[in-house]
Amino acid sequence: MATRSSGLSELRQQECRRAARDLLAQLMVGAPSEIDLETLAYKAAEKVGGLVIEDGGLDTAEGRLVASPGKGGSIRVKAGLHLGRRRFTIAHEIGHFVLHPLVPHDRQHSARDFTIWNDASEEAEANVFAAELLMPEFLFKPRCRMGTPSLALLDSLKNEFQCSLMATAFQYVHYTNEQVALVVSDGDQISWVKRAKDFWPMVQLGKIHPHSAAGERVAGKAGDSGKMVRSPVYAWLMNVENDRERDIMEDSRFHDYYGRTITLLWMKEDLSNDRE
Repeated sequence: MATRSSGLSELRQQECRRAARDLLAQLMVGAPSEIDLETLAYKAAEKVGGLVIEDGGLDTAEGRLVASPGKGGSIRVKAGLHLGRRRFTIAHEIGHFVLHPLVPHDRQHSARDFTIWNDASEEAEANVFAAELLMPEFLFKPRCRMGTPSLALLDSLKNEFQCSLMATAFQYVHYTNEQVALVVSDGDQISWVKRAKDFWPMVQLGKIHPHSAAGERVAGKAGDSGKMVRSPVYAWLMNVENDRERDIMEDSRFHDYYGRTITLLWMKEDLSNDRE
């Protein structure tokens, strides 16, 4: 069982991303459509016979990796998965093989494992690796500037790179120059937050505020926001409890596959004059 702590360090995230880019460099890709996972799986274990990808044979799990140290192995993927989910599942399993080579693998992964991004676990490491393998910086970062922040923009990127929404959102917040933050909630509780480098306020943790769009959805007062909408800053940010004048932009959607709410926050107006 992998140990967990408060978060995956920036150094370890960089190591995971670098390992993905090193593997991807062997293909000399120039477009998202050229990221061939069957070839990458073979390259990841080329010296020991490669990794074979097989579909079907799984009921509750989305993916399974079976491999031994110093040997090749197999990646099995649940039949019928949406293309983006299938590709992310395969990339996640390749990540375990590359990042954790000294242990025998017989791992099964469910959709919940693909929501683990913000703790110091091997699952988070494999997710960061998979996101970079499918959406490498040199291809993904320029496309982050092709529209204003919204889940619709993330849908467009997700479709172009044939990946999952959660991974696309994580990559977007990591590489964009916009002041955005990703919030993932389970029921009425915020599970974790990832802020872009220029998003300086701290996002509140704990229970979703009822005055946010996500809070109204949880309470059954509204559905998904469907676009960027205005929410009061006090509903999301710390230390602004008495600010009843300003808003933050919010786009929230409940995702059946993950069983979680995905929220993209955007500081459209600059709040930096309040920075201490």
